[in-house]
Amino acid sequence: MRILLLSRPVVNAGDYLFSRKSLEAFEQLSPKTTVVTGHISEDMNIEDINGFNAIVAAGGPLYDNRFLTEKSFPILKYIGRMIPKLHFLSNGWYGNDAEKDSLNNYKFEDIVMDNLKLIQERGGTFSCRDYISKYILKNNGIENVTMAGCTAWYDYDSMGVLKPLYYGKIRKIFISDQGITKEHDRWPWKYAQMVDIIKLLQYLFPDAELMFSFNGGIYTKYSREYNLKICDLLKQNDIAYYDISGSDTGFALYDEIDLHIGFRMHSHIYCMSKRIPSVLISEDARGIGLNTSIGLNDIRDFTVENGSIVPNKNMVKELEYYLDDLDECQYKLLTSAYIRMNTIYQNNFVPFLRRICSND
Repeated sequence: MRILLLSRPVVNAGDYLFSRKSLEAFEQLSPKTTVVTGHISEDMNIEDINGFNAIVAAGGPLYDNRFLTEKSFPILKYIGRMIPKLHFLSNGWYGNDAEKDSLNNYKFEDIVMDNLKLIQERGGTFSCRDYISKYILKNNGIENVTMAGCTAWYDYDSMGVLKPLYYGKIRKIFISDQGITKEHDRWPWKYAQMVDIIKLLQYLFPDAELMFSFNGGIYTKYSREYNLKICDLLKQNDIAYYDISGSDTGFALYDEIDLHIGFRMHSHIYCMSKRIPSVLISEDARGIGLNTSIGLNDIRDFTVENGSIVPNKNMVKELEYYLDDLDECQYKLLTSAYIRMNTIYQNNFVPFLRRICSND
């Protein structure tokens, strides 16, 4: 059995994390399978493609009209001539919010829909990292859909642990950076929220060391000016910061902390998988989908008013109350999420991946 495993890491550390964890899943569940890795954006010839028994597109917000094009995903132009089936592993929807109208009105473009239907007709399968993404697919007429969670949910050394790693006191806290900062008009309220989060953590955990990670880099194309302003804020508060973009190795910095609070999905996922207490603040449907799929309190930095994204003025208050609740029970409120992740793994993820490897 030969599988071509495709993913699309570019800069963001989280993309590298789920790419590595996707490969690890095949190594764990089907060690005799030969897996060749590649990048989704790379073009290939049909002869090479047909040398594999299955093609797997892993992770990322692929269920989006922008990413399901032949330009972004060149292998799609061969759908009608490919011998191997194409499977989607733990992919998601890229939505600005999770309002009912946004979910119900999202439609794949005709050419995208034609490709998805052809993939399905030829035996391809679809799995999602959250239930919102599953709803989007089902609502667009795709039937063979499994909610399998993100491949990075599953740390194989920690899945038997059902209690959070809490040692009686929060000594080190990592804050992950905001990811939705391309729109300049959001910068003032995004910055104000970060100021308030830092103040809150300094108030609630006066003896804790605060650290900060830029998961997508500092000197980015659209957000460099904003990120540098955040760097100045961190310096003013004597908070060390780290650029962990370009690989997944920077997540090792999280191994020594007691709590993560922030905006990056894969910082949250990394910590949850290792049972490190974590709170994700949702910036769009991706974060909402993650939190609600594993039964966690969903705090959002935004709300929707008259169809527009505006700041959630109660965000810091919601965060404070939730942290109080977590502390009151020594973070054991997170145990139900660990159980849910394990249940989805056993009931959904394992059978889905093994069906791929059996070429059924």
